[in-house]
Amino acid sequence: MKRKVSVYDSSKDKTLRKLVKGESPIWIRIVMAILRVWFFIYDCLNYLPYQLFNSPTEKIRKSERVKAKWVDERDGPIRNIHGHASETFPGKDTIDKVWRQCVELYDESPCLGTRQLIEVFQDEQPGGRIFEKWHLGEYVWQSYREVENQVARIAAGIKDLASEEKNPKVVIFAETRADWLITAFACFRANVTIVTVYATLGEDAIAHAIGETEATLLVTSSELLPKIMTLGKKCPTLKTLIYFSPVNPKEKPVDLAPFRSQFKHVLSMSGLLTRNSELVKESTAVKTDIALIMYTSGTTGLPKGVILLHENVVAALLGHGDGVAIICNTDTYIGYLPLAHILELDAEMTVMTKGAKVGYSSPLTLHDRASKIQKGTHGDCHALRPTLMAAVPAIMDRIFKAVSEEVAASPRFMQELFKLNYERKRSRYLEGYCSPFLDRIVFKKIRRLLGGKLRGVLSGGAPLNAETQRFMNICMCCPVVQGYGLTETCGAATVADINDLSTGTVGPPVRCSDIALREWSEGGYSPFNDPPQGEILISGENISPGYWKQPEKTAEDFIMYKGKRYFATGDIGQKRDDGSLLIIDRKKDLVKLQHGEYVSLAKVECALLNCPIIDNICIYGTGLEENVIALVVPNQKHLEKIAEAEGVPNTELKAMCENPKVVAAFKKQLDEHSKKNKLSRTETPAAIHLCPEIWTPDTGLLTEALKLKRKPIQNAYQKTIDELYRKLKD
Repeated sequence: MKRKVSVYDSSKDKTLRKLVKGESPIWIRIVMAILRVWFFIYDCLNYLPYQLFNSPTEKIRKSERVKAKWVDERDGPIRNIHGHASETFPGKDTIDKVWRQCVELYDESPCLGTRQLIEVFQDEQPGGRIFEKWHLGEYVWQSYREVENQVARIAAGIKDLASEEKNPKVVIFAETRADWLITAFACFRANVTIVTVYATLGEDAIAHAIGETEATLLVTSSELLPKIMTLGKKCPTLKTLIYFSPVNPKEKPVDLAPFRSQFKHVLSMSGLLTRNSELVKESTAVKTDIALIMYTSGTTGLPKGVILLHENVVAALLGHGDGVAIICNTDTYIGYLPLAHILELDAEMTVMTKGAKVGYSSPLTLHDRASKIQKGTHGDCHALRPTLMAAVPAIMDRIFKAVSEEVAASPRFMQELFKLNYERKRSRYLEGYCSPFLDRIVFKKIRRLLGGKLRGVLSGGAPLNAETQRFMNICMCCPVVQGYGLTETCGAATVADINDLSTGTVGPPVRCSDIALREWSEGGYSPFNDPPQGEILISGENISPGYWKQPEKTAEDFIMYKGKRYFATGDIGQKRDDGSLLIIDRKKDLVKLQHGEYVSLAKVECALLNCPIIDNICIYGTGLEENVIALVVPNQKHLEKIAEAEGVPNTELKAMCENPKVVAAFKKQLDEHSKKNKLSRTETPAAIHLCPEIWTPDTGLLTEALKLKRKPIQNAYQKTIDELYRKLKD
């Protein structure tokens, strides 16, 4: 049978159109034509070696193979073709048992790494503000056995402090670092439930989690102590405060006197390590004990405390480990996302089940251009050279925009050269070929942004734009795959196959999960459509028993369907022939406008976020209006260019955002981008507002995973929204 070869059409590539506009001079076109001839000769010479040693036909076969099937009927579950499973190590059914098995297997191999801080510089800005700039050294590693020794000692200290409590709980309020994970393993060993809260939250939000769970111990870092000065008074259940040592040893110590008046025990981590000499070598936990109460990011309202049992986490580790099949004991994973987020916690524990090592970083020190890296020194990716990383789409969109802008600002010849090489590699990639020459010569510099050694990138937390995914895949020279899941499913319930050459898919169900597509007639989605569509329902051992002290919400989201317990996600999925899923809509993001047409807010945002003039965007619509509108955080550099082109003096950001001529020109470019991305008239924002304020988790408008908090954004800009609609009617 003749295999259909995918043909790449560069005229349809939006990325290339954005980078290179207009017609090039004749001499550039001649040089490009010569290079194309050279590439043709190169392909002819290498045809047989490719077929014999790196078969493109085999790669396409792996990409298109069936990965999941219906178990019975179309409205029943879809299951991974490798069958159902729930334990990485058979018989190891709690997190502590899994961890101790890792220690036995990998013993003196490096496990957790922390980079040394050499010097801190004070960088004074023109406005008088002072920012810290760090000069960092090499990574210092602890082996699996060394980490286990700490876990056993800390578990003894926690068990001693919690001995007076009936159902003790530990709140971990700290940045991502080795101490966080070691403390978590110690709590699992001591069979003490962990309550996770994000390090960017304010005192009131932390008090809410503590009050709801009646936690008795609080673990934090020295750097965060000033944020919780009166927390002990607000939370009477708290008895103990434990703090990690400061990252900068020269930093002025925080006065502990106010805390000693609020807490029965105030201990440093080193003090906890020496509190009890009796090591705890085994846990008394069983698989149905609560391991974590993990507070969600609160995209649709107040954060909910998701209950995760030991068996939920153990099943998730099996699912993720099998889903990302390339992980091995020589890998290095870079940990920089919040450990209070299920994506990061799962990722770190999953790579450890394979014997890989985890090196810690932060978004402020991740790469050479990161805001806390001293000029002339290197970021963490350069020092660590990670082979694996997880990322949220917002971070990948930023990398995509940064590289795109750098190429667009280069001389015309370099733009055309990049276009030719990108076009070639993409077309060859889709046909199953690799491009080692281009990887080493052309894309090496871009790849170095993240260390130059990446073998795989997993994106999760929100939908990833297909254009961004392909761009990262080509430029970073490694597979970039999506996973899909929620805190309620203990992380990813699907992971795209590492051999899949397509974009947009979130992959088949992981082995611990079954997925059903439930009909949603209002939106026109049904598993009996062609292709099958419907609301994604997820079942399996990784599914949470529910929300902490919220029985009504638990009953609403965790349902019985076809005689089986499922979590109803609210997301709309579409099944491909190979069993992989596409996320095509979300019930809560679907707005029915006044004239009866539906608009998917998330779909429009995903399409527009790639526009270089945008840093962030929130689409708003209501059934009382005929159109959607947009609240936009503009890219300042592009906004200044627009203002200059319109003859508007380059003033402060707020003034540019309010200038009618600038707003009109900005909207014109946004409309052009909407048209290129094939958004309909209904989906294209009829009016926009440029927001001079940057949206961050600290402002309460974004989650820790950098997703929009729609209700807080609506509340913050309600007057603006009303005014935009009023002007549309005038």
